[in-house]
This record gives sequence, C-alpha cells and structure tokens, in this order.
Amino acid sequence: MSTSAGFVPRSRHLIAGEWLEGPSTFRSEPARGEGFDYPVGTPELVNRACEAAEEAFATYGWTSREARAMFLDTIADEIEARADEITEVGTAESGLPEARLQGERGRTTGQLRLFAAHIRDGAHLDIRHDEALPDRKPLARPDLRMVQRPIGPVAVFGASNFPLAFSTAGGDTAAALAAGCPVVVKG
Repeated sequence: MSTSAGFVPRSRHLIAGEWLEGPSTFRSEPARGEGFDYPVGTPELVNRACEAAEEAFATYGWTSREARAMFLDTIADEIEARADEITEVGTAESGLPEARLQGERGRTTGQLRLFAAHIRDGAHLDIRHDEALPDRKPLARPDLRMVQRPIGPVAVFGASNFPLAFSTAGGDTAAALAAGCPVVVKG
C-alpha cells in the first residue's frame, strides 16, 4: 500500500506515548485484498494501558477546563492537517469508501470541537433538575445524568463501521477527554 508522505502505519500498540509490539499478528485488509499485519493485544498489554491511564488520571483528571478544551481542539486540528493520510489508511483498514470516511472525519472533528466549546462555556456546571417532575416537593429532582467531575479512566471499544467518529477520537472518546478522564481505546 502506498501512503501519503510522512505517514507510516505503525501496526503497534501506542501505550503511554510508547509504541509497543505484540507477540503475534493477524493479517487483514478488506479494501483491496492486500494484507496488513496487526499486533495482537495481550492481557499484559491491556493491563499496561489501563495502568498508564490510571497514572494519567492523577494529573489529567484535574487539569483546567481550558486545558482540556485546548487538547480537544489540538486533536481536531491534527486530524484536519492529516486528513488525506487518515482517509487513505482508514479506507484501507476498514474497506469503507473514501467519501464515507471524509464525512466521518468531519463529524469527528466537529464532535471534538463541540465538546471543547461545551466545557469552555461551563454550562454543565450549573445545577440541573429533571424536567419530567417540575412540581416535585419539597424540591425538584436533580438530574444526575451530568456528572460534574471526572470519574477515572474510560475504556472505548472501536466500531469498525465508524472507526473515527465513535472510536478513535469522536463520540465517547471526546466526551471522556472533555470530562477529564484518560481513555484506553481498542480500535
């Protein structure tokens, strides 16, 4: 497979900023029938990723809302800067058409920027009440769906039909990062 200049698929596990090999690989390439070798994750690698996320939570979980918003915007900027590379690799790995992945890429960067704006504006910090029972006495029931503090590392399992928007960067991953929760992604 030819890739855009500057990008080489790693085919490794990225854990705590370090690229790690798996002990064995499997081969897959649905788009053109050529094969890519992917490392198999072991329980040890999964544990290492979870431990790294727990360590990161000690600091990332308490960063400012603005720092987290800037982080999300930076991820969106990087996705946009590497748009062609990401589309090419995503098409090869998933077999999805380029147009579909281009749209998904836009959705992903939109989700990242949406969560960045949401935490910047701080509306989630206001007390909310369940609108279903506005006359509940003595007080309206609080709406507990919005937690106002990070709860810890989050695991996200990737969906092959939406490899970007719901897995790698968008959706659950963006929401967790916005809340201050480190993420372990299984793409």
